[in-house]
Amino acid sequence: MASSSVVVAAALILCILVAHAHGCYAKHHTAPSATNSSWLDAKATWYGAPHGTGPDDNGGACGFKNVNLPPFSSMTSCGNQPLFKDGKGCGSCYQIRCLKSDHPACSGVPKTVIITDMNYYPVSRYHFDLSGTAFGAMAKDGRNDELRHAGMINMQFKRVPC
Repeated sequence: MASSSVVVAAALILCILVAHAHGCYAKHHTAPSATNSSWLDAKATWYGAPHGTGPDDNGGACGFKNVNLPPFSSMTSCGNQPLFKDGKGCGSCYQIRCLKSDHPACSGVPKTVIITDMNYYPVSRYHFDLSGTAFGAMAKDGRNDELRHAGMINMQFKRVPC
C-alpha cells in the first residue's frame, strides 16, 4: 500500500511540474493563475457517492488513482475546459467556497480541491463537478447532506499552490 501512495504523490508532483512548464493556462483561456488572490464566480455540482471520491475507479481523465488517499483525500473535482485545459490543468489546486448568502447550509469556509478529471458539461464559464466529499466539505457542520441536496450551487474559487 505504501508504494501506491508514493506513486500517487510522484504523479501529482509530475503533473504540477508539467503544468508549470507549459504555463498554467493557455493564452486563449482566462482562468486564474496560481498567484491570483481574487475570488471568481463559478457553479458547483457533484457526482459519485455522497462521501466518495467521484468516479468509480478513483481516477479520471488525469490518470490519478487512489484519490481517496493523501494527497487527494477525496477532495477532487472535474473542471470544465478553462480549468482542465486539455489535461494541462491536471493536479491544479483551487480553494473553493460556497456562499452563505446563497444557501443556508454553506459555511463560507474555503476548502482546497485538486483537478483530477474533465467536466464535459459546463453550466457556467467556470464549473467544478466535485466529488461528494468535496461538495459536502463546503457545508456547515452536520449540514453536508442538506447542501448536497441542492444539486447545483453558486460558489467562488481561486487558484492556490498545491
